[in-house]
Amino acid sequence: MEPYPNHPPLIFESAEFYGRELGAAEVPRLQALFDSNPEYFLAVNGRPPNADEAQVEFEELPPPHLGFTKRWFAGLFDREHELIGVAVVVADLAVAQVWHIALFLVATRLNGRGVASQIYVSLEAWMRRSGAKWLRLGVVEGNVSAERFWAKHGFQEVRQRTGIDTGGRINNLRVLVKPLEPVQLSNYLSLVPRDQPDSQLP
Repeated sequence: MEPYPNHPPLIFESAEFYGRELGAAEVPRLQALFDSNPEYFLAVNGRPPNADEAQVEFEELPPPHLGFTKRWFAGLFDREHELIGVAVVVADLAVAQVWHIALFLVATRLNGRGVASQIYVSLEAWMRRSGAKWLRLGVVEGNVSAERFWAKHGFQEVRQRTGIDTGGRINNLRVLVKPLEPVQLSNYLSLVPRDQPDSQLP
């Protein structure tokens, strides 16, 4: 895959936190983060993280039929360089300038302190600077805290995907989209037919 043209390094910063790409040698560190924060996996899959959860996440790519330009697997760190979260971002998923947030996880102990929002705002600013015009993600229906978080940050549902195996449990996924320019969601849906409300495409 060719590098995404003219993107700045994936180093986004807030007052207390920063993000950078993780390397393969850091997968055990990521597994330790998952093991000590099982709440996400319990909410999504009804089970704690598997012993190889980090390796699977690190290696997983979007489905081949969609296509994309670049994928970043970023660790989220505090100023003591402790790994406190992870974000996986895919540029140009199926359509140019549509960026997909495949995973966004922040340590549970930081809940209620605005940390996830602080980090996300910095991440979004980086994506905007790097050429994203639309942001997209999927959230498991009934994962109330995640649904509230993404609604707070301006994401809107465009369709639902039913009967999806997310890694141990069959769930319904709400596909959420956020424009980074003042345009209507109908513009997005004309660009991405697979996300239209009545779409049967995977």
